[in-house]
Amino acid sequence: MNNAPAQTRSETVGDGLSRHAPTAARLAALALVLIAFVLRAYRLDFQSLWSDEGISLLRAAQTLPDLWRNMPVEHTPGYFVLLHFWMAATGEADFALRYLSLLPSVWAVALIARLGNDLGGRTAGLIAAALLATNAFQVWYAQEARMYGWLLASGLFATWCFWLLLDRRSPAKRVWLGYVLSVAATVYLHFFGFLVPLVHTVAALLWLARTRDGRAFLRWASAGVAVFVLFLPWAARSLDVLGFSGWRAPLDPNRVPWLLLHAYTASDAMPAPWSQWIPLVYLALALAGAAAWIRRRPGAGAFLAVIALCAVLITWLLVVRRPDFHVRYTIFVSAPLLLLAAGGIAALDPAWLRRQSVAARGRPILRLAPLVALIPLLAANGLALHRLYTDASLHKPDFRSAAATISAGAQASEAVLVDGPNPDLVFNHYYRGAAPVHDLRSLEGVPAEELDAALQRITHGASGVWELLYFKPPGPVQVWLATHGWPAAPTYHNGIRVQHVALDQGPLHEQPIGLTFGDALELVAAATDQAPRRPGDLLRVTTRWQTHAQPPEYKFSLRLAGQDGQPVVASDYAPQNWFAPTNAWAVGMPAVDQHALLLPGDLAPGTYRVTLRLYDPANGVAVETAAGADAPLADVEVIAPVDGGQ
Repeated sequence: MNNAPAQTRSETVGDGLSRHAPTAARLAALALVLIAFVLRAYRLDFQSLWSDEGISLLRAAQTLPDLWRNMPVEHTPGYFVLLHFWMAATGEADFALRYLSLLPSVWAVALIARLGNDLGGRTAGLIAAALLATNAFQVWYAQEARMYGWLLASGLFATWCFWLLLDRRSPAKRVWLGYVLSVAATVYLHFFGFLVPLVHTVAALLWLARTRDGRAFLRWASAGVAVFVLFLPWAARSLDVLGFSGWRAPLDPNRVPWLLLHAYTASDAMPAPWSQWIPLVYLALALAGAAAWIRRRPGAGAFLAVIALCAVLITWLLVVRRPDFHVRYTIFVSAPLLLLAAGGIAALDPAWLRRQSVAARGRPILRLAPLVALIPLLAANGLALHRLYTDASLHKPDFRSAAATISAGAQASEAVLVDGPNPDLVFNHYYRGAAPVHDLRSLEGVPAEELDAALQRITHGASGVWELLYFKPPGPVQVWLATHGWPAAPTYHNGIRVQHVALDQGPLHEQPIGLTFGDALELVAAATDQAPRRPGDLLRVTTRWQTHAQPPEYKFSLRLAGQDGQPVVASDYAPQNWFAPTNAWAVGMPAVDQHALLLPGDLAPGTYRVTLRLYDPANGVAVETAAGADAPLADVEVIAPVDGGQ
């Protein structure tokens, strides 16, 4: 970039969002900010908090000395300190917690427009702002109580100040202070925030080599020293991160460029087939945009290209060093990528390339070309947003509904067993039930005897348990519950399994059955609760079997039928809560299944019949018995609720 006086530069660029900018451009920028706000505020608290957000909540709820002292090695404290003060002012409601992330994400839309403007491309800045405002990846992290929205905004603000530091038009003192504070904030937000000053260092050295502008370089260097001083209180602690092995499976570093490109353009929410080729469209636009930016204003174009390329390269090197990586860590990279792509779109108007303000003959039609090219990209973003809002497969684990289910049904005489993450992270944020909550993480990997003793102690005297299973497959705890209790049909809450398990609530009434199912299985006896049941109770059912030949894999369908013979409730499952399928039963040996039926809360008093059907899961064909497809097990009396209500 040349070193022309400020007045000359202003005249040649002529595309800025300054007080001389057209009113239409200002209104467009304001409209994009409002659109960004609406898209991020819509359903802000629709989804439950999840484990990472629970970590934010727990850390920020500490006193500041404890927060500082207990910060794990892989994190810096900036966001959690900010959230600490935010929670003191707004409380812990989901909407309030996430609103803190919404604010910087909206601010980033204004920042990218301003950066594009000050680089000499008002139109490109507005296009980049439109793409950023409607991007599903950005909306997702604007609606999560984590630091990534702030990481984007502070990194963008730092880069804007960095550009102004290198541009002698700038009011150096104000910009210098803004740069120091924003870079310090970025590195305090996340260790990958160091990507921003690293990229700036490369860009500053290249700037110095190209322009010989030592004065601007010294302004930046002095700001870097100030940032280092501000980071000194955490510098000693930060060295420990070098020994951190990470939480994820190792990532192939060579996948990093594509992962970044896909995340910041299509996102995981983009439906097929758009999700495969939209990133390639952005890549082509970014390459064309780099050339267009350089042609329009060489210094600014080179600056933007260096920022983008260095960000990707340094990210790749960081992943080589530590393969534990997620694209949200480098959310800042999305800004230069979108600015480059926006340059490719803006360059479809020849006037933008030539910085002409007066259209030549036929130019009005050509000036619509960027808008025509932008509309399909915005439409694709709209498809991704719609899926983001409505497709439950993309949503967070629903701790809120899981806790509500248990809160509504749990009695004080029962226990809640959380087999997964720390229940204090999210579950207890929502749980309002009467039953005590037990964290089972300490039982992971213990010997069977120790596990049995611990679960016997926890469930001693309890009439039942509510089990929450998340983040792991069923294991020893679930086997213990299946053999010591009567599990009912589970409910699922976007990846979280909730199961009510009846324990010993008194004697069962057992009676012989003597029915054969095919040539392989004989139902010897069945036992059900002896005492009358009430609506909402669990009805325990035990069946005892003899295996005469190797049976195929059958599914059980345990049913409660009314006087008309029609089932009012049914539960389909594999024996022993899926742990003992019939095709694994040993020939000549007895087998037992324990299961519970949850009686509907509005079940009318009366006498009901418990029946059992076995069927082939491949085709649904029931196994016939001498008593028909539905073998009768027992009659059960249901009486009115204690309060006479439902």
